[in-house]
Amino acid sequence: MPAALSSRVKPLVSDSDGGRCAAIARVEAFASLVEAAPVWERLASGDAVVTPFADPAWIAAWQRHVGAHGGLSPLIVVARDGFDAPLALIPFAVRRGRFCTTAHCFGGSHSHLNMGVWRRDVARTMTAEQLSALLAEVAAKNGIDLFVLRNQPLAWDGCDNPLARLGHQPSPDSVYRLEFNHRTGEQVIKHRLKPNLRGLLKYKERKLQRLDGYRYFRATTAADVDRVLDAFFLQKATQFASRGIRDVFSAPGMNAFLREACKNGLAEGHPAIELHAIEGGGEVLAVLGGVAGRRRFASMFNSYTTGEHGKWSPGLIVITHVIKACADRGLSSFDLGIGYADYKWYFCKEIDSLFDSVLAYSPAGRLAALAWRSAFAARRWIKSTPPLRNALLMALRAWR
Repeated sequence: MPAALSSRVKPLVSDSDGGRCAAIARVEAFASLVEAAPVWERLASGDAVVTPFADPAWIAAWQRHVGAHGGLSPLIVVARDGFDAPLALIPFAVRRGRFCTTAHCFGGSHSHLNMGVWRRDVARTMTAEQLSALLAEVAAKNGIDLFVLRNQPLAWDGCDNPLARLGHQPSPDSVYRLEFNHRTGEQVIKHRLKPNLRGLLKYKERKLQRLDGYRYFRATTAADVDRVLDAFFLQKATQFASRGIRDVFSAPGMNAFLREACKNGLAEGHPAIELHAIEGGGEVLAVLGGVAGRRRFASMFNSYTTGEHGKWSPGLIVITHVIKACADRGLSSFDLGIGYADYKWYFCKEIDSLFDSVLAYSPAGRLAALAWRSAFAARRWIKSTPPLRNALLMALRAWR
């Protein structure tokens, strides 16, 4: 059973339009994703501010195969008003250590746009004092020393992220975004890509179209999922090995997580992770996987063949197909995930700035917070200094 926490949070103030928001009457903490599911669905189905990575099916699959293997346990925090209606839901993955217990966002480095689920009026009006009191209550009742909340957007869907009102620092990476602005898929590509690049990609795709069975497709069956992911894992392992980089997709549980998330909801046409690919000549040529929310398709991973057909840029071609498909089905935006890469600028000219929160609520937490903040600052400095970043990458590759 969920443990109800008596809240010391003060009532919310008036919103900018002069309306009143409900006060937080109590706070609950669920130790099970299953127990939290009904309130999660109720809150998210209303006028909520919710990102693609707040999908409970995505989180459940990640926790089952990756989080649990890494010693993380769920703690789903729900704030309610005096009528017991949910106001906000913040999902935490908790790691209990010998000296320090830390709460994180679900998904690790594989998720971005982390901010939980908020009723819109609450997101606009909750103050830093109220948020800090809420987290202090949760920390005291659940033995949490430190909250380390990474890859949070400063704003989402017209609302500032309430958690940005607490202490935070810029994340080392940003998200590269493309807004559709109510254009069709063809119009988006024509508007975004320069004529010479459009012409080059059309020329290269004509080369691939000569292959038997060439097509772009979205995985719609379990067999599709397994075949495309088999190709993805092989392509990614080969690419990482050639660059001397650790293969993050070979981590324990990642294979099972992606397979479950790509199949969960597939029969209904809404899998937790969508898989898009192009194939031809009996080979999967390129793969792109991501999470489709109410308004955005957020990319998680992509790969392309390292064989002879790789020279025709299948990785860029599959991105153009996915962008067109997302625009034509009524989504508002598309992103190519977190972190810089040259090819992302071809498609995505807007940036979502992210921040990290390191919030301590005990002496042990304050000591650990110094290490976390220093690590984040060092990583941000390295990534913002290309010569240093390149030198460290070369040294790492040589060592490996």
